[in-house]
Amino acid sequence: MRLGLIDPSYKQPNLFGLGLSWLRWELDRLGVEVWPVETADIVLASVQSQQCVGDLKRELKRRGVDWKTRPVVIGGGGAYAPAVFDDIAAAACVGEGRQFIDTLVTEGVEVALGLPEVWLPGHNRRVIPNEQFPWDCPPIRFQDGTTRLWVSRGCRRSCLFCQTGWESTFRQRPDIETVYEQAHRLAANGEKPFYTSNDQSELDWSRLPKMEHLSATLDGLRPLLTDGRITKARSIRVGVEGVSERLRRAVGKPMATDDLVRTSIEIMRRGITLRWFLIAGLPGETDEDFDELKDAVLALKKYCDKGAVMMHFHAFLPHPAAPLGVLPIVDDDYWPRFDEFRRWFFSGPGATSRVQIMACAQPKTRMQQACMNMACSAADIRRGWLEQENPNWRVQYNCDTETRRRLARRYAKQVGLAI
Repeated sequence: MRLGLIDPSYKQPNLFGLGLSWLRWELDRLGVEVWPVETADIVLASVQSQQCVGDLKRELKRRGVDWKTRPVVIGGGGAYAPAVFDDIAAAACVGEGRQFIDTLVTEGVEVALGLPEVWLPGHNRRVIPNEQFPWDCPPIRFQDGTTRLWVSRGCRRSCLFCQTGWESTFRQRPDIETVYEQAHRLAANGEKPFYTSNDQSELDWSRLPKMEHLSATLDGLRPLLTDGRITKARSIRVGVEGVSERLRRAVGKPMATDDLVRTSIEIMRRGITLRWFLIAGLPGETDEDFDELKDAVLALKKYCDKGAVMMHFHAFLPHPAAPLGVLPIVDDDYWPRFDEFRRWFFSGPGATSRVQIMACAQPKTRMQQACMNMACSAADIRRGWLEQENPNWRVQYNCDTETRRRLARRYAKQVGLAI
């Protein structure tokens, strides 16, 4: 059995994502030779998300792989929403891949395809994501110049919009001391450690070397500001999510706007670059929510004396594991609101060098991405999943369908959304 590897996100030779880098190490550990994709019996494809479906098709065609006659098995982050790959993939490994690869190599294809984490197109059996992460995988040097260390999987929070918090349970590395040891060893050798976690404030920063780019919650940053440990970071990204306090509370990530602004100013005074990641178009969003964001910009303009907040906007997308993925997207009103905010900022009273804005996707692109996430048509997106079943729901996520719907209805009531 000849195995070939492909990562559609990296088209240059010898460039691989983290998933494929692990897979190459795993196969080498098992003594398995990797064959060129063009001559392989089975193609193992690592996809970062379900948005990679188009890139995967193009890359397979470019490499001369006919997926109708050559089995393609997908894995990686995109395999948590596998239905969109049904016309390409013979199977998908949902969750962690060590058990699947071990079984494939030692017991063969048929046994591997019978594992509970394997999604088979056209079947109706439940799929149980594998959560046995290979913590013994050594640090991986990534294309951005950092070396990745494994801290945790999943997310402690269960924000209603987020796939990560609902697709699998939170697991922290059992031998967490190894992270601190590896980090200092790498830094001593001139490398830049990066801590793979959904919230890097779970680590004790006093025990880590100088850090480049980190992601953390506002709650996690406060104690680091108090005792000065925050100065170890050069750049910090914060998932602010909703554009107003009302929306953030509704999705399960409460964050007072005044507190966010005040903490941001303190962080930038330490010479640290700060990025806010915001969602435009959360269900129930109104003009008043963006008015609150305008007030935040004006406060930064008035009181901030160093640095600039880089605001990265993303259009709301439904995800099959997340409760808000149940709700219909009935219109594209988010775009006029964002566009007006952008005009107010660039050509009106909001103009300031203390804020930079990166725009979200426009409605056409947002709809295309939503359809890939949910493996459905635009009409399905407009209708929602309050009564219908989504094809991805054969995967056993952290809650069942009725719980997702109940949480979605509670959110809709909280934000005044009629459904």
